[in-house]
Amino acid sequence: MILNALAVLASAVFLARLLPQPARLARSGVADGVSALAALNAVIAAAAWLAYGLVHSLPAVWIVSLFALVPGLWTVGLMRRLVTRGDVLWAGLWIAVLVSAGVGGLLAAALGLGVVVTQGPQVIRAFRTDELDGIAPATWWVSIIDASTWGAYGLALGDVALIAYGVVLLAAAIAVLARMQWVRATVPAPTMTIAG
Repeated sequence: MILNALAVLASAVFLARLLPQPARLARSGVADGVSALAALNAVIAAAAWLAYGLVHSLPAVWIVSLFALVPGLWTVGLMRRLVTRGDVLWAGLWIAVLVSAGVGGLLAAALGLGVVVTQGPQVIRAFRTDELDGIAPATWWVSIIDASTWGAYGLALGDVALIAYGVVLLAAAIAVLARMQWVRATVPAPTMTIAG
């Protein structure tokens, strides 16, 4: 009963985490600091988690992964003009790794690494620019809760992929939030002038 409740909570938090970023992009039209590669990799990972959940009969995993494709595809659609050839090549490599891991019986390990592949490009992008206005802070605050709930669910199941997901997502969230705070505190805001 408690395990089922934790799975439902983790699923709800995960889905809530996926909504602020595409909503901000749609509302503002500003993508400064947002990684198109992270968006592509997230869609690929959602599809892989869907397969993993189905194969291992984990409804909490496959159902939430199916729903995760919607905001993921929305984000990719909003960022489609910013996707580079390099992004497509790296995303293709990610697909090849997942397919190879699945064939080799190592999909759980690849999915554990998957959170590095989906969150890493965003962390790198956030640290390579001072222009972070496109990043939705709410995504990263909810990521802390997401990491905690899925990590706890993974511990309860003894599932290495879910535990790794929690640890890496937590580190990524803290890194992005710290970078955003540092940029706000140290980079001067642009000054507005009013024409006389």
